[in-house]
Amino acid sequence: MAGNKGRGRAAYTFNIEAVGFGRGEKLPDVVLKPPPLFPDTDYKPVPLKAGEGEEYMLALKQELRETMKRMPYYLETPEEKQDQRRWLGHSHFITN
Repeated sequence: MAGNKGRGRAAYTFNIEAVGFGRGEKLPDVVLKPPPLFPDTDYKPVPLKAGEGEEYMLALKQELRETMKRMPYYLETPEEKQDQRRWLGHSHFITN
């Protein structure tokens, strides 16, 4: 019985240099706080163009939207009813 039972020198199962760490190098500290919700932006948005042409296109867009809403194929989302009671039988009601 000359088999090695896991004793001896520890062997890495992967190349730690491929991960970005060298042997004996200190690992980074543990971060205990969540990342920021919105990271800082280095680039600011470009301001919108203002002028007669842009105002005309905006008016056309609004007119198209209103025309589409007046068409018979326009589907509106139904409003949710806050306090609706449903009959379950045997004089039981469920209130949503």
